Amino acid sequence: MNRMLWFLGVTAAMATLTWTVSWWMVPVVAAIWAFVRRGDAAVPLLAGFAAMLAWGVLLWVSSRGAPAGSVMQSVGAAMQVGAGPLVVLTIAFPALLASSAAALVRAITSPRGAGSANG
Repeated sequence: MNRMLWFLGVTAAMATLTWTVSWWMVPVVAAIWAFVRRGDAAVPLLAGFAAMLAWGVLLWVSSRGAPAGSVMQSVGAAMQVGAGPLVVLTIAFPALLASSAAALVRAITSPRGAGSANG
C-alpha cells in the first residue's frame, strides 16, 4: 500500500473513531499507524495532517445544521480568543496529539544504530 492510501485510511479511522468513541482515539490510531509503518519517517508528520483533516471534516459536518457561527462565537468569546482562533486551536489539538503519539512510538520502536554512542 502506498503512503497516500495509508494517509486516507488513517484519516477516515480518526474521524470515524472520534465520532463514535471519543477524541482520545486520535493518538491511539496515530500510535498504531506509527507501529505498523515504523520504517516510514514521515508518519508523525502525516499523522498530524491526518488528524487535522479528520477533525476539519467533523467540524464541517457538525456545523452544517447549526446557525452560522453561533456556538463558535459564544465559546470563542468565553475563552477570550474569538471565533477564528478557536477553529485553529480546535484543529491544532488533534494534530499535536497525533504527531506526538506517532513520534513517541517511532522513537521507542526504531532500532538503535550500530555505531551509536551508547554502544
